[in-house]
Amino acid sequence: PKRMRALLLLVTLLLAPCAAEEGGSAPQPRLRPAFSTRLSTYSIKTAAEKLGRRDWSELTQGNKIVLPQRVLSQLQGRSLPYTQFQICNPECKQQRLYTGPLDFCAADGECYLPAWMMRQLKLKEGGTLSVATAQFPSGVFARFQPHSSDFLDVSNHYYLLLKTLDHFACLTAGSTIRVTDGSRTHLLDVLEVRGKPGQSDASRGRAIDLTMVELEVDIRPPKDQQPKKPAARPQPEAADAADGAGDAAGDGDAAPA
Repeated sequence: PKRMRALLLLVTLLLAPCAAEEGGSAPQPRLRPAFSTRLSTYSIKTAAEKLGRRDWSELTQGNKIVLPQRVLSQLQGRSLPYTQFQICNPECKQQRLYTGPLDFCAADGECYLPAWMMRQLKLKEGGTLSVATAQFPSGVFARFQPHSSDFLDVSNHYYLLLKTLDHFACLTAGSTIRVTDGSRTHLLDVLEVRGKPGQSDASRGRAIDLTMVELEVDIRPPKDQQPKKPAARPQPEAADAADGAGDAAGDGDAAPA
């Protein structure tokens, strides 16, 4: 009996890898970032007014963030890259954005980012932001959907979008970006992004880098121009029943009193 149990155990161990292959590999766990920290967050407008930085604005900042010099020193000291980051609200981790640095000159313990990004992360002035290193590929394609057809009324809306992306470090699928034509601000959802094949991607296809890339862009119909579903036609049975009711009513009217 002991030899039989040992033989059965050996067979089970040998067959286990085969069963795993047939059932498909288990999903890979999310890799922990090489570096992470938490910082107090302020909008770039508030920081620019406080520090007298006239060169900082939400138009020219894109989706880049300003981090402290200490963060740069720590990353360089550990020979870690410092061009790609992921940020989230520790109290609302469902929404995660990917970004890059505008500068490393924020006050120690603070970081500055556009107000529209703070709203997406549900952050208020002085709120805590989780910042971590990230790794995602160079972008080759992105698909957008405007919230309003007003964006398509801009004669050069395609060029306007590309010029706006020139100020962006990266794009995050599932996020919303702002495009300003000088008088109006247009919101566009990022529906899909594709990175260069073969490059490392810890974002699992959610982010692409926009540094020195030739990006193919597709713009879907705006949300307020989505085609309406055609009205449902009456079922044949219902139509036949209605005709029969009409015939019966007609017969009753023709009957003599």
